[in-house]
Amino acid sequence: MTRESRMNEAFAGLTESLIGPGYDAVEFLHRLTEVCTVLSGTAGAGIMVTDRRGDLRDIAYSDEQVRQLEALQIAAGEGPCLDCRRTGEVVVERDLRRGRARWPRFSAKALDLGFRAVRAVPLRLEGRALGTLNVFDTRAGVDPGQDGFDVVQPLADLAVIALLQRRQGREQSAAEEVTAALVDRTSVERAKGVLAEVGGLDMDASFEVLRAHARRTGTGVAHVARSLLDGRLDAVTLLTE
Repeated sequence: MTRESRMNEAFAGLTESLIGPGYDAVEFLHRLTEVCTVLSGTAGAGIMVTDRRGDLRDIAYSDEQVRQLEALQIAAGEGPCLDCRRTGEVVVERDLRRGRARWPRFSAKALDLGFRAVRAVPLRLEGRALGTLNVFDTRAGVDPGQDGFDVVQPLADLAVIALLQRRQGREQSAAEEVTAALVDRTSVERAKGVLAEVGGLDMDASFEVLRAHARRTGTGVAHVARSLLDGRLDAVTLLTE
């Protein structure tokens, strides 16, 4: 299959999920980061969005290592994602060893996790950055996503559409939609923690348990998470399905 064919197939699958029944923003954005990683030829991807207070929050990521980097940027108040959101422009660092002066804590953590380069792309809405799509590479001296930049920017645009999807037909602001998605994300993170503790799993594996049940039942990941947290679903049952 050619690269163009893979791109067309991936975008068709994402679009189908976006407009299909049982749409779930958390699952969709997570899947988008996975697609971004594969099509851009990078090592990982994550999405951060701005909450009501104007603070960046991580909402989706391709794996736990990317989540750690996103969380560190928020805690440290430094990093490419914060710069990208502030300026509304693409931020690139081809060699994070040089990035120590720019983002000392972020660069040290990224290098420790094996990442060597980063690109942050704004999620643009009405002339401002609603958040960022971030891609990471393990190779130094490269511009992550440059070869697949025809994929990264369209995926960033698709992430904006996904965040606002539930607003259709309702008087709902972008901030309210983002808040609702973040609430869902919080439920998913809590449910992952429950499954990790009960089943002795890591967080990535716990998320896959939630996703698998959501697919089997035709519901969203956030719905499964809430059902687990309020006792309608049992953790042991989920883990043994």
